[in-house]
Formats: sequence, C-alpha cells, structure tokens
Amino acid sequence: MSKSEAAKLSSKYKAFMFDGTVLLQVGRAEKIMKMHKNLLARISPELDKHVNNNMRGGIDGIIHFPDEGEVAFTLFAEWAYTGEYTIVDSTPLIRHSDHRGTCTVIKEDPWPSLRMHLELYAFSDKFNIPTLKLLAMSKFSKEIKPVEIKGKADTEGLTWVIAYAYDKLPDSDPIRKFLAQFTAWALTLLRGEDGFIQFTTTQPEFVKELLVNLGGLTTRPVLA
Repeated sequence: MSKSEAAKLSSKYKAFMFDGTVLLQVGRAEKIMKMHKNLLARISPELDKHVNNNMRGGIDGIIHFPDEGEVAFTLFAEWAYTGEYTIVDSTPLIRHSDHRGTCTVIKEDPWPSLRMHLELYAFSDKFNIPTLKLLAMSKFSKEIKPVEIKGKADTEGLTWVIAYAYDKLPDSDPIRKFLAQFTAWALTLLRGEDGFIQFTTTQPEFVKELLVNLGGLTTRPVLA
C-alpha cells in the first residue's frame, strides 16, 4: 500500500485518540479523572463549552465538576466509552411474589442503585445528554417497578430519592411526577414513618403534587 493510499484511510476513533486527554476534577473531594478531550466535547454542546473555552478550566485543561458524585461520574465515563453502564452491586437478591402470584427476583436493598440511576439521569438533564438520560430513566423504571415499601429502610430510600429528584430536576420532569404518584399509591405505609413526615414539612412542591394524586390512584403507577 502506498503512502497516499494509507493517508486516505482513517478510523472514527482517531480524532479523540490523538488529540489528548483532559483532567476532570470531580466532587467535593476533587478526585482527578482523565477522559479523551474530543470524546467529552462531542457528547453534548454543554460539555463542549466546558472543554473548549477561554476560561481558566479550558486553558489549564482541568474541568471542574464539583456537584457530581464520584461513582456517578465514573458510570458516565463508562457509558461515554462503551454506550452502556453497569452498576456493580453486591446487594443480595430475594424472590418476591406480587398479589397475582407472579414471582420476580429483586434486590434486597434496591435504593443504592436507584440513587445512581437518578444521579446519572440528573447529570444527563443538566448537560443535555438525551441518550444517556433515556438509558438512566429506563434502568430506574425497571428497578423501581417491583419495589414494595415494607419498612424504615424503604421509607428512607424513597425519601432520599424524592428529595434528590425535587432538588435536581425541573418541575415538569416525568420522574418527579411519577414519584409523587408512587408515594400517593404507597401512602398507607409511609404516613406513619417519622422520617417521611419530617421530609414533607420541607417540601411544599412535592406535597402539592402528592395532594393532586391522593384518592385518584387505584393501581400502582408506572414510569413510562
């Protein structure tokens, strides 16, 4: 093969493999990660602005993400390179039968991974990454579908998820609306829990959405 013929050949990975990496300072602990500069820039216009700008971060080659969790950002990087992300979870699995006798295998404590999916979803919303947002929403929906509120651990887990969603997501977001519906459906088990009661006193927007759904749900809500 001649040099001129070889020069015509390339790879879709060449652009980001040979244009260097950028340092990412993640979370309150300011953990340092690296990603290929062009890969990060191509994910969304918002991330491109972080990578290619004349401000200190762009010039120094260090991009700061102080509000992002270390684990969630690592999962984002996995998705950026592979198109998928997998949460490594050692939570024991249990068999669960619903009121129709259908048996499913679910995590004994589903809330840690649900939190991670939600963090990635919020990250995707913040930086306008629709593909990752849809994936995170799909995983969140699949994992919360069989969850039952049985005790304090579930109440605390759900309360954290609601608080995070109402803090990080816009008013019209479907997950916010779903969580209000889910809470209305499970309210009999929740309303006696002190942690949940205390939480509602600080979240007027959530309470407003919850009241809209009280008495109107005869079946378990589904996150579409």
